[in-house]
This record gives sequence, C-alpha cells and structure tokens, in this order.
Amino acid sequence: MLPCNALSSVTVHGLVFRDGVSIPQTFQKGTSRQGRVYNFQNDYFKRPGGLSVHPLSSLTSPGNEHLSISLGETLGYGRIGTVHEANLLTRESNLPPLVMKISRHKRSAHVEQETWFYEELEQVQGIAVPRCYGLFQAHINAGSEVSVWKEERKHRSREFEKSEESDESSQSSESDYGAPKFDWDIPNSKGGIVPVFPPPDPTLITILLLERLGERMPMEEPLDTIEPDVYEIYNDISRLGIEHLDIRWSNILSVQDPDHQPPENVCPNHGHAHRWRIVDFDLARKADGRVDYLDSCAESWLERLFTNLPRGVVVEPWD
Repeated sequence: MLPCNALSSVTVHGLVFRDGVSIPQTFQKGTSRQGRVYNFQNDYFKRPGGLSVHPLSSLTSPGNEHLSISLGETLGYGRIGTVHEANLLTRESNLPPLVMKISRHKRSAHVEQETWFYEELEQVQGIAVPRCYGLFQAHINAGSEVSVWKEERKHRSREFEKSEESDESSQSSESDYGAPKFDWDIPNSKGGIVPVFPPPDPTLITILLLERLGERMPMEEPLDTIEPDVYEIYNDISRLGIEHLDIRWSNILSVQDPDHQPPENVCPNHGHAHRWRIVDFDLARKADGRVDYLDSCAESWLERLFTNLPRGVVVEPWD
C-alpha cells in the first residue's frame, strides 16, 4: 500500500469552474496546525509523566507522487467541510478508495488543525481511524468559483429556513456552522493550548485526503457485537492521549470490507482487526489525563448511543 506521506500534490477535476467551465485545480502539500492541548487541573486525573509523547513516525521520507482525482458524490456535510468521493483518474493500484474533506469557505485553518490530530494518531491509522494521505491547499484565482462553496451556501440557506421554522431555533447548538460550545472549551489555567486562528484567507481552499469507509452503525437492531469493538477503538485513541469529544452516530463508520482486511490493520493493543473507525477530529484535544479516565469519559457518551440506537433514536452530544 502506498505510504501515507507519498503524495506531494493532487489535481482535482470538477471542483473549480470559470465561466461555467470546469478547470483542473492543482493542490500542493500543506502543513497541519497545532491542535488544542488540555492540562487537567485535578492531579488525580493526570497521566503519570504528563502528556503523551508523539511516537516516532514509522513513515519513510515524504514522497513526490502526484495524484489526479475527480470530485465525486457528496457523502456528508460538517462544521468545517464537506466530504466527497475522490474518483481516481490516475492508475494507482496501491491506494484504497478515497474521500476528500473540502474546507468550507474561510475554514481552512480548522481543517489544518484536524490534520494535526490525524498525525498524532499515525500509529492507529488504518486501525482505529482512517488512513490519512495528507493535507493539500490551493489559492483560487479571481473569477473562479468553487462548486462546493456554492452548494454550501444553498445548504446553509436551507438549514437557516429550517431553524426559522423550529420553535427551538434559539437553542441551536451551533452558530454560523461554528463548533458547538461545550464546557470543555473553557480555557484552563495550567498551561493548556487553545489555538488562535489567523484571519481567514477567502481565496484559500484546503482538502484532506482520507481512506474511504463504509456505513454507520445500524439502527433498531441489537449492537451487542459492535459495542466491544468500538470501546476498544476509543481505548486505542485514549492511549495516545487524544480525546475525540465528538462521539456521534455519524462519526463511527464501518470498514468497507471488514472480513477481508490486510495484516497491517491488526490492532497491536487488542490483537485483531477492528471493524469500525472513528472520524471527524476538528473538536478533539490532546490531554494529559490517565488512559482509564479518558476511556471512562468516552464510554459515558458511547453508552448513550448504544442505549438509544436500538430504539431508533439518534442522540447528539448537545442533547
């Protein structure tokens, strides 16, 4: 399989238009942005030795490969970007099926930060989270239009109309598609890092290239065989000192072919290949909490999911 750092540039077709005509847009490899770091104020919860140290990378030197892809079907909308199929136009047999997360207008810094967390989780890419093939960026020339930004404006307009019709619109958990404000966003006083984003560049577009995954967990069915695997996956993430903080039905996806996984997908912590993966780390933080404490925090949210999904009910973190 192609190393995750083998690509240096990507050309995307069907994303940028000028005078109604699609023009290929080439993106160059970009750099991630430091994510949030949290130091627990109560020493009881702290991990011995403090923050987990980023393990040495197992990747070789960055490659210089180029990939040509076309914009495919929209698979999902999120706070900081939209997810689309990435259809390969070059013959690269050593790549799995891919998706690209495309930044919303003026949200490139948020995608840069999410990329940082995938880098922190390098040891469990392809095991607990999807493989990440890099962050790529380009500046859009004056007179050009980004198709997904145009669709984003329509989507936001529809969502606004829905909120206007809702009696609970004043209690919306998001503002202008920003991150929901939870109590963990309160700055701490013991040396944590709360990143400050620069003024957004309206011409910058960012894509995050990820391994494509499968379906969400089933509803109105028993989840007895799924629960242990998902708990183990969050333990893999906790061991690296990362808190996901966005445990939702939409962020737990199956492997595309769980019964036929390569040997490198076997989890070194649990001795088997997990059938599920966790996505969306734009709300995540690196924390100095004990592994068992981070596990217990994740488990409390997972229990709500596993209790309600068999009833056909989707609960969100802000419910």
